[in-house]
Amino acid sequence: MGLSREQLLTEAMALDPTDREALAEALWLSLDDGNREAVDVAWLEEARRRDAAFAAGQIQASDLDDVMARLLARGRR
Repeated sequence: MGLSREQLLTEAMALDPTDREALAEALWLSLDDGNREAVDVAWLEEARRRDAAFAAGQIQASDLDDVMARLLARGRR
């Protein structure tokens, strides 16, 4: 019998950062449905749209520490 998901995660988290990154990339690529290019194009378009909105003053940037604090607070609810 193989490792449980929790055991596998524990083992993976014990890897050095470079190996964890390679593992994460390999897992991510294993989920590719052949539409990766379309997804990359869509993300690029969204990034450009957000950049243009920021440059035009339509949206404001948020400090990373503030964003992370809000996300962590949501998780505690």
